[in-house]
Amino acid sequence: MNCNLEENFNHALNLCSKELSHNECIEFLKSGNVAEKQIAALLIDTINSKDEAEIFISNLTGCDGKIREAIASRLSEFIPIQNGIFFNSYYNIFADASIDINANISRLVIDAVEFYKDNLDFGKHYAENMVHFIQDGFLQISKIKFRDKKYILNKQLFKIYWSLEGLKIFCKYIDEKKLYEILSKVLELSEYTVREKAAQILASYKNSHLFNTLYEKARKDSNYYVRETLVKNV
Repeated sequence: MNCNLEENFNHALNLCSKELSHNECIEFLKSGNVAEKQIAALLIDTINSKDEAEIFISNLTGCDGKIREAIASRLSEFIPIQNGIFFNSYYNIFADASIDINANISRLVIDAVEFYKDNLDFGKHYAENMVHFIQDGFLQISKIKFRDKKYILNKQLFKIYWSLEGLKIFCKYIDEKKLYEILSKVLELSEYTVREKAAQILASYKNSHLFNTLYEKARKDSNYYVRETLVKNV
C-alpha cells in the first residue's frame, strides 16, 4: 500500500474509533484533510445554524469524491431542520452537485432538494441552473466532431440526463415555451435514457395543448421504456 494511502487509512480508522464532539466535527469540516472531513460529515449529529450549514455545504462541490458523497448522504437528514432555512439559499451549490461526475451523489442531492419543490425562490433559481446545464450540453454536443472520442458525447449526455432529473421536480418554475424547446431537442437525441427523462416530464403535461405534439412523439417513441414512462407517470 502507498505510504500516504496507508497513513490516511490508519488516520480514518483512528477517527472512527473515537467519539467526535459537534464542535470537532465542524472544525474538521472547515479545515480538515480528506479523512477528517469524510468522517466528520458522517458523524456530525446536527446542523444548528446558517453558519454551520455553510461550512457543511461548502464540501459538497470542489473537493475529493469521498467527502462529497459523505456530505450528500446526510442532506436528507439535515435539510428538513427548521423547514430547511439553513440550506435554502445554496441553490447554485445544489445545482452543481446535481450533475456531479458520481451519479450516486447526483441522486442523493436531487432526492434531498425535492424538499424545496414548493419553495418559489429556491425552485426558480435551481430550475434555471438545470436549464442552463441542458442548453450548455446541447451547445457542447453541437461542437463535437466525428473524430472526437465517444466519452466527450457521453459526458454531455450524462449532464443533460441529471439536469432533466432535477428539472423534473422543479419544471413548474420554467416558462412553458422554454421547456417545450428543451424537451423537443431532447426527444431528438439517440440516447433513450435521456429521452425517457423527457417523457417523465411530459407525463405531467398530458392535457396541455402546447405539449400535445411532444407527448404524442414520446408516446410513439421507438424505445419501449420511453413509451412506458408515459403510462407509468400518468
